[in-house]
Order: sequence, then structure tokens, then C-alpha cells
Amino acid sequence: MFTLGPLAFTSGWLLLGLIALPVLWILLRAVPPAPIRRRFPGVALLLGLADAESQSDRTPWWLLLLRLAAVAAVIVGFAGPILNPQAARPGTGPLLIIADGTWADARDWDARTDRMSGLLDEAARAGRTAAIVTLTAPPVDGPNFQPAAAVSQQLPNITPAAWEPDTAAVADFADTMTGNFETFWLSDGLARDSRTLLLVALEARGTVTVFQTPRSTVALRPARFEDGAIALSAVRTPSGPELTVPVQAIGLDPAGTERVL
Repeated sequence: MFTLGPLAFTSGWLLLGLIALPVLWILLRAVPPAPIRRRFPGVALLLGLADAESQSDRTPWWLLLLRLAAVAAVIVGFAGPILNPQAARPGTGPLLIIADGTWADARDWDARTDRMSGLLDEAARAGRTAAIVTLTAPPVDGPNFQPAAAVSQQLPNITPAAWEPDTAAVADFADTMTGNFETFWLSDGLARDSRTLLLVALEARGTVTVFQTPRSTVALRPARFEDGAIALSAVRTPSGPELTVPVQAIGLDPAGTERVL
């Protein structure tokens, strides 16, 4: 990828076409050969007539500049410009993207989807195959690597679940892995027994990069009834400053309509 300041080009070699612009300028300004003069007596009948239209013997400079700018824009467009590209990550072969896909991912799911989309776009430009796996629903036959462009079409159908990954299912998924591949793991930041087992299996297949949100994860414990009132308690990951979190109870009102109670 050719980089020029904040702009990068996926097909930078096409920019070599800009070298031909000066030649094109000379060709467009070229004056045709002067006409051969022949005396014809009948031309005297045309003397005194006014020509309503006139044509310059060469193209105006501003029109030449406009045409060259249009050609340059076409060349730059075909070169695949990218504004503020991310640094290319070295890597070859299949790419496995893993997301925990739990309730703790739901708050940042849009950002995680954007991160997965960026990884797949980069893999597609490099001609790599890829696969996406959520640990709340791991495939029983292991990751299915396909062209990265085709995997990108699956992103809208991938959503977080309201439960934790099953330890046995994650262990079975780790046993199905074969071959070598690179892994990007989007973690929800919660500790669980299956993480170490899966990480060991992934590191045996290639490089593993883990992404984890720096924000605190907050969860409500099950409600309980104490002294005639409903009591709620919450837990959070230990990182981050003090914070206030609103809580809403959603249920059916006396008319049977679901609303915030």
C-alpha cells in the first residue's frame, strides 16, 4: 500500500499514469499544420460577409487544465485512495476473529462490529481467508475459513447473547482446531475458566492478539425481596473511577402493555 501523508492507495502503481499528463498537455495544445493557400477568384463574392461563429486555432489554457484535472481525478480514483489508513498489520494465512459475544459485550457491540469489519477489510485486501466465531455459540466443527469479503456479509447476523459461554462447548471447540492461523480475540473483559484453555489452544496455532475495552462492566445481581421491598445489588469490574448507573425495570402494566415500570 502506497502512503502519501494522511492518504494511502491500495493500487498505488496506477498513480504512474499521472506522469503522462504533461504529454497529454502537449498533445492537446498541438496546432494542426497550416492550410495550403490556393487562389480562387470566386472568394471575392464572400468579401464583406460577417462570420457569426469563430473558432480558436488552439484550445484555451483553462479548458486544457480542466481536462487534465478530470483525467488526474480518474487516475487517483482507480488507485483506491484511503483517508487516514491504519498501520498495516503483518500477517499471512487464515484469520480467525473471536468475540465472547456475551451480555457484557452488548453495550459496546457496535464498536466491536466496526473493529471486526476493519479486520475483515484488511484481510480482504491481502487476499486472506477469515472466519468469525462467538464463544456463546461456538461451531461444533471448528472455524470455517472463507474469503474475507464473504465473511463480512455475515456481520449483521452476529449479535451478543444474554448468557455466558459454556465451558464444555468452548473446550470442544478448542479441540476441533487444525492448521495454522492468526487470531484476533475481542474479549468482554470477564474472567472465566474456559479462557486459559482456549488461549493455549489458539497460541498453538499462531499469533493471538486480544482486544479488551478499558471501560468498567456493570451487572445486576438477581433481585430479592427484603423487608417488604425489592432489593437490587450490582457488581462491576474493579477498573475505573466511581460511576452512577441508571436502572430500569421493564414489564407489563395493568393493561398488559410492556413499558418501563
